[in-house]
Amino acid sequence: MYIKETKFRFASISGIVVFLAATLLACNLGNEKNSPNTHNMVMGEIPEVKTHSLPDYGNLVEVKSTGMNFILPEEIPAGWSTFRYTNESPVTHFMLIDKMPVYKGEQKTYEDFKKIPPVFSDALKLINAGKSEEGFAEFSRLPAWFPEIIYSGGVGMVSPGETAQTTVYLKPGIYVIECYVKTGGVFHPMHRQLIVKEDTTNETPPKATVNLSISKAEGIQAQNDLQAGLQTIAVDFKDQEPHEHFLGHDVQLVKLEKDQDLKQLEAWMNWADPKGLETPAPARFLGGTQEMPAGNTAYITVDLKPGTYAWISEVPKASSKNMLKKFTVEKEQTSTVSEVE
Repeated sequence: MYIKETKFRFASISGIVVFLAATLLACNLGNEKNSPNTHNMVMGEIPEVKTHSLPDYGNLVEVKSTGMNFILPEEIPAGWSTFRYTNESPVTHFMLIDKMPVYKGEQKTYEDFKKIPPVFSDALKLINAGKSEEGFAEFSRLPAWFPEIIYSGGVGMVSPGETAQTTVYLKPGIYVIECYVKTGGVFHPMHRQLIVKEDTTNETPPKATVNLSISKAEGIQAQNDLQAGLQTIAVDFKDQEPHEHFLGHDVQLVKLEKDQDLKQLEAWMNWADPKGLETPAPARFLGGTQEMPAGNTAYITVDLKPGTYAWISEVPKASSKNMLKKFTVEKEQTSTVSEVE
């Protein structure tokens, strides 16, 4: 259940390049830690935040976005922490927790992280100008330590006006919180440093009411049924390997509308699709957990109302991998799970 520091390994530099382009174009040197940064905030009005009845578990870390920003404490103790993320912006966001590596005895810092955007800016200018070979050559400037970043979970996608809660275990170190959903074809310029101190919380994870697992081999598997009301879902990452889009798998919770287009939702979850992860999102997201190394567990706490939902992973062709699972929650009754073809 603790963070096992396993890194993704890639077969080629091109894989690393595309992977980093997905996750790190979110960087923007002008994005200060508490600045609203209204870049591309043209997709809707500031939402009314819904009230929630989520309990406090262990070390509670309140996180908020009011625009293209993360507002949260600068430091937290190591151990089990519950991240409660409230999205007060008009755009869907998530918070991926990146642990900066110690590379050849040197701790990489947030300042190291911020030196990367010029590389991507220069490369994309060339690629967009039709000079792909020259553009990809720019990535040779990337430091060797980037594949050593550990993706340590975090709160899944949260629609405007929603609050979501995820509990994870973090070891001491320097972390970066980021989001890379797109607006206007540009990845969100959202990132923020988080220091996890040597002090430990001595807290334990919440008690799960439902157990879920995810793996590349078996997809998303629910060990027991979901019911209406307050639920804490333990998500066990049985393995973690990159998919075709060079990212690993995560677990997202979606509230489905009556006429929800699941094929559109599935396509949207793939960042490599030109319309993938583009604002506005095609569904209402209620959180989840971002990717973690194999052997780790995250806990999603949610107050489920009667209705139709889906678990989905941020991977290409999720349904073919058993990573899109539709289910119905009825009042005072167990959920009914159905396969998506």
